[in-house]
Amino acid sequence: MLQSLIEQKRVLGVYVSEHELPDYLTAHQWALMEKTVAILAPFEELTKKVSSYDALASDVIPAVTVLVRLLNRETDEDHGVKTMKATLLAAVKKCFSDIETNPLYFISTILDPKAEAEGSRAEAAEPPAKLFLKAQASTSSSLDTVFDEIAKEQPQAAQPLAAGAAIELDTYLGEAPSPREDSPLKYWGVNKIRFPTLAKMARKYLSAPCSSVESERLFSSVSHIIDENRNRLTADNAEKLLFLKKTCHSLFLNRLH
Repeated sequence: MLQSLIEQKRVLGVYVSEHELPDYLTAHQWALMEKTVAILAPFEELTKKVSSYDALASDVIPAVTVLVRLLNRETDEDHGVKTMKATLLAAVKKCFSDIETNPLYFISTILDPKAEAEGSRAEAAEPPAKLFLKAQASTSSSLDTVFDEIAKEQPQAAQPLAAGAAIELDTYLGEAPSPREDSPLKYWGVNKIRFPTLAKMARKYLSAPCSSVESERLFSSVSHIIDENRNRLTADNAEKLLFLKKTCHSLFLNRLH
């Protein structure tokens, strides 16, 4: 809403002057709106990212980490919006206070091949969010600077990994990250023989979406199939049509990639 208003700033100014309207936004108020939009923009961008059809649980920790970093950063443009940033920061920390200790999120983050970092052992003990953010630094978005900033931070040296199944993790973390556009599920489909133990964990943890948006879209799709003009459609046929609609769409997108 604020962005739309800002885009029409010049037009509104002309309209107000031509019609001699008494009340109009001041320069200070326009500046506050622009600062507000700048603060909220990362929330919108990351919300869209984690709400996409192929978003996974491994996308959550990086998104939260970047938001906290941005809200903690003090700039010369904070005048007038410091309280807003502090309130948002407190809300994000409260809502996601246990995010990095939740097995679903931190294990899925490590098992996302885009998150695996170069340097193997030293980074095996690194916080999961930072592992993923090193791969995220190549994404073309307004958050590039923050991802790149976190990616350059050097981790503390870790203790050598134990023998056995941990060797798989050691080898996996020692490889170069996958390209940003690659699907982690396809990666594990190809590498399940090399990393059988990790592949089993990936099937469990990477299967979870990071939001309920896609399931809500599925329910909304039913209204496009069942309507007043198709009121004799049986439940069985409606289910088949919905399955075909969602499956064919996914197959088409996968072929494009």
